Amino acid sequence: MLYERTNPIGLDLIIHKAQKKIYAALTKKWDKDLDAYPRCYVLEDESEKRTVEHYISKNEYSGNLIVSESDKFFFTAEDDQERVNNIQFETKVKLYFILDLKFIYPDEPGRCDSKVLADVVNAVDRSGGFTSEYTIVTDYQSVFDSFFYEFDNIQPYYCFRIDLNTIPYSIDSIC
Repeated sequence: MLYERTNPIGLDLIIHKAQKKIYAALTKKWDKDLDAYPRCYVLEDESEKRTVEHYISKNEYSGNLIVSESDKFFFTAEDDQERVNNIQFETKVKLYFILDLKFIYPDEPGRCDSKVLADVVNAVDRSGGFTSEYTIVTDYQSVFDSFFYEFDNIQPYYCFRIDLNTIPYSIDSIC
C-alpha cells in the first residue's frame, strides 16, 4: 500500500516523488505489494526508546515501523537542511527497507539478498531527487542504530538502509 503525504512541498515533495517511483518499480518487478511510507518521524517515549513512526493525522501515529510485519520501506530526514544558495537547500535522507526474502522471491533456492538489493538500487537510481553518491548499510544492528526494535528472529527478513543526499531543492517547491 502506498501511504502518501497530502500536498507535499520542499523536501517532502522530493521524497514523495521518489517514494512513488520506487514503489511502482518494485511492485512491478516483484509482482508483490509493499507498504511504502513517505517521510516518517523519530519519536522518543518517556523511557528514551526511539521509534520511527508514520504520521497518520491529528497527532496520531502508526506505531513503530521497525517490526518484522509486512514488507515495507520508509524515509527519515533528521539532518539539518542546509542552504546552498538564495533559493535552494540540500540535506541527507535515510531510506529503510524491511523485506521478507521468501515473500519476494519464493522460488529462489538460496538467500537472495544480493538480488533484492540490486532491484532496490536500480529503483532508487531511477527515482530522481537524490545524488548518485550514497551509502548502503547492511549490518542490521547498524541499520537501525539508535532505534528501538524487537526481532525475535531476523530470518528471512532482509533489513538495510540507504543513506541518500538530496539534489538542491526549493524549500517551498510545490510542483
